[in-house]
Amino acid sequence: MEDADFGVLGTVDPLRGVHLVPVVFVTAGDELAVPIDRVKAKSSTRLRRIDNLMADGRASLLVDHRSTQWDELWWVRVDLRLLTTGPPGRWAARFAERFAPYRDEASLESVLTFSVISMSGWGAKG
Repeated sequence: MEDADFGVLGTVDPLRGVHLVPVVFVTAGDELAVPIDRVKAKSSTRLRRIDNLMADGRASLLVDHRSTQWDELWWVRVDLRLLTTGPPGRWAARFAERFAPYRDEASLESVLTFSVISMSGWGAKG
């Protein structure tokens, strides 16, 4: 999973139910971080995922590999609990190393840091 670049973060909207958004992420031990950046255009700086996490700190990240070769398919679901939301701090270097747009220090507004609660998955190769 650490080699994957993208996943889908699921949070719980108290009125609408599950809220899904594609994200990039990095990991360190039993923690996972998702950036809130200034790189991609957004319709608002008030992101629903942050509001959702402030109301309910549970989240899930789904990472998968898709292929027309079905023996190459796999997926991993990571159940998460929000630890903090704040300045990039120790995560800035990890994001810069992994994703070129984050090499500009001004690109990261904040980081959502999660503890990994559990992981499950499936792979066609077993």
